[in-house]
Amino acid sequence: MPRGLPRATALESLRLKASLVPPGTPHLTPGRDLLRSRTLLSELEARYGGRPVLVRGPRGPALLIMSKRDALRVLAEDDDAYAPAVETRPLGLPTDVLRPSFIEIAREEAKELTEGVVDYARLNGRWQRVARRCVYGDGAAGDEELTRLLADLTRAGRLRARRRQQLLSGRYDARIIDHLRRAEPGSLAGLIAETPGQAESRGLMQAAFWLMGLGVTAPGLMQTLALLAAHPAHRKAARADPCHLRACLREGLRLWPPVPALTRLTTVETSWYGAALPAGTTVMVPMAVHQRSPRLPYANTFAPEIWLDGTAAGEWWARPGCEGVHLTLVVGTAFLAGILRGSRPKPVGRLISPHRPLPHALDLARLRVTMISARRKPAHA
Repeated sequence: MPRGLPRATALESLRLKASLVPPGTPHLTPGRDLLRSRTLLSELEARYGGRPVLVRGPRGPALLIMSKRDALRVLAEDDDAYAPAVETRPLGLPTDVLRPSFIEIAREEAKELTEGVVDYARLNGRWQRVARRCVYGDGAAGDEELTRLLADLTRAGRLRARRRQQLLSGRYDARIIDHLRRAEPGSLAGLIAETPGQAESRGLMQAAFWLMGLGVTAPGLMQTLALLAAHPAHRKAARADPCHLRACLREGLRLWPPVPALTRLTTVETSWYGAALPAGTTVMVPMAVHQRSPRLPYANTFAPEIWLDGTAAGEWWARPGCEGVHLTLVVGTAFLAGILRGSRPKPVGRLISPHRPLPHALDLARLRVTMISARRKPAHA
């Protein structure tokens, strides 16, 4: 490996190991939270002047990107030297035609969350129904086994249980193929079936990533709902203005992003600060750290206004995403709007407070809100 790049010590690499994203993982899996390594990352940034640092990753040496300039280089769309660890590019499906029906699906499922106490398990169950209906149609709405298989498959990959991963993958793929062959009209599966020249394996992979992309947003939705419960002014604005609600969702995803780190693999030998980095090297951009950088005055506060007044527009991590990101934001906003339409969320406990900096990590199992009918006029509403 190149000698011109700073190397993390064995102890530093060990401390970071639980947070690193292995190649082949498109989304960060539960339990891997780079925000918990913020102190160490800040120390590395200060010690090496923001230069990228070589660390010992789960599958060999990896380059950890610390500066904005280097992040822009790695994530540049016109640079083929850095490729996603897995192929995640969409088929270019005309998803716009499905947005109205997807919005209606989100609103329908959200109606079940307007009464009583809403915790993550309850919200996640409803949102996964939204994801399955959007991707595979109403026939997949109750296929909870599909979602369980995806979770088990992700867990097996994280634990490197290859034999179990192969068994689960076969079962998961077979279930996806059944839904794809049904090609229910009005679903993404239906659009995939209508796309000419696409092999079944390609369609299977794309459908799996759409389901994963939508499904992984559940924590962000729960966190945003809890933020709105703790911030009455923003809650009222969000109920009245869909743009403000969308900004609240984007802010919830900034504070606790579902993909705290992006992984790329070098496809050719690259030069870094005078040192050569071999092809096939893992390069990691800790998005969560950049999005809550100490240089940002709003780093640890709930500030939806940054998405409305142009403040976030100047940040590289806030650039418009792929069509999957846009679709998820549309459907997610409709889902939250459906919850807020007939009820007001009230916080349970003090995990989130408008009077102190927001925590870098949240225990979703402890996060819950109480839904109060909008017809009632409780004190301090």
